[in-house]
Amino acid sequence: MNFYKSCADILQRLSDKKGSIKSLVGSLPEKDRKRAAALVIETLKYQPLLLSVIEASGILRDEKKLLRDRNLVLVLVHDLLLSKGGIQMGDGPVKQAVLKHKTRLNAEFVKEKVKHGVSRTEDLAKSSVPNDTDESQGGNLRRW
Repeated sequence: MNFYKSCADILQRLSDKKGSIKSLVGSLPEKDRKRAAALVIETLKYQPLLLSVIEASGILRDEKKLLRDRNLVLVLVHDLLLSKGGIQMGDGPVKQAVLKHKTRLNAEFVKEKVKHGVSRTEDLAKSSVPNDTDESQGGNLRRW
């Protein structure tokens, strides 16, 4: 649980522009740095998608008492939907609150995939990020 809270704190500090990912992850204990960096970066990559899934599922509305921190829910939902092992924490009330909504979260996630017209999750991250350099508009410019 402390690991997820520290990652949620890093996301909050990043949104407040109080440091970079590297400096904020560097403040964690040595054993958690690689894992925290990976989780924070992947969560940021899928953040718009995950926020829409969370809003559509109504998890924050239904679990007001246990799930007050939006960033903590964001990190937990990322691990639930996108990581192989699921949520890697002890069985507590916060984990149970998220797992109670697992079916609804998965359904909203699939709806987002259908809405974006992708079949793989990796393609979903690419489709949610606007592409500034389109090849039809001269994206392959030579550098001399």
